[in-house]
Amino acid sequence: MPVKKQHHKLYQWTARIASVIILLLLTGISVYQYAKHQLVMPDMIVSVEKGQKANVVLPDGSKVWVNSDPKLSYGSRFNQEERVLTLEGEAYFEVTPDKERPFIVKTNEVSVRALGTSFNVKAYGEDNDVSTVLMTGRVGVTSNLDRFILNPNEKIVFDRQTGRMNKSSVEDTGHYINWKHHILTFNGETFENIAHTLERNYNTRIVFESEARKQYRFTGTLGNTSLESILQILSLTSPLSYEVRDSVIILSENVNQKAYYEKALK
Repeated sequence: MPVKKQHHKLYQWTARIASVIILLLLTGISVYQYAKHQLVMPDMIVSVEKGQKANVVLPDGSKVWVNSDPKLSYGSRFNQEERVLTLEGEAYFEVTPDKERPFIVKTNEVSVRALGTSFNVKAYGEDNDVSTVLMTGRVGVTSNLDRFILNPNEKIVFDRQTGRMNKSSVEDTGHYINWKHHILTFNGETFENIAHTLERNYNTRIVFESEARKQYRFTGTLGNTSLESILQILSLTSPLSYEVRDSVIILSENVNQKAYYEKALK
């Protein structure tokens, strides 16, 4: 075979190999760029201002109601291989059943795992604890130290000081989602946590003149009413008085009611 013809065939063979290599390189670059784009897709974030509430439908059809001043986020791959959300604040979930993709709500301290159920999670950063209340279905709640299974009408409270969780029964789970209807229900809640709730719901600032007053507790339901009406109710049922200074609500001790209140607690 002539040398010139051999060189021509070698050139053709080399060109074909080079074409394949270039095609593979271009394909690899395209896949890498696509994957990179998928990885850097920003999270979907649901947030509302203090004093506001909202409800959204997630890509899987699950419904979420978010309370004042929350941050709920989920990645762009939500409902593709997993259903994971992160929450700071309070939200009520009605989860679309999907046995292949468990629904997981993560806070800084606990993780709540469900298949098809409805539950409320409260995890505001300024509160002393994180709570989960189950309405229907079944969920698992996990922290670094504990793991519990919740059945309907049960509640988990994670204590941020001890790092432990405690499970208890509740009589009426509806009380824990009254906030959806702009109704506030407190069950033995400290005035410190109540103040945080009022700040979020009425977009105001509340301070205590005495640290000891923060530990007084209140049980009751406060309807869709003004902040002043709520403060009046609280001052009538506890040794606290209030005043407004430069748009800041100051809670101080009511000496006249203190002795009566402490006697009633014994």
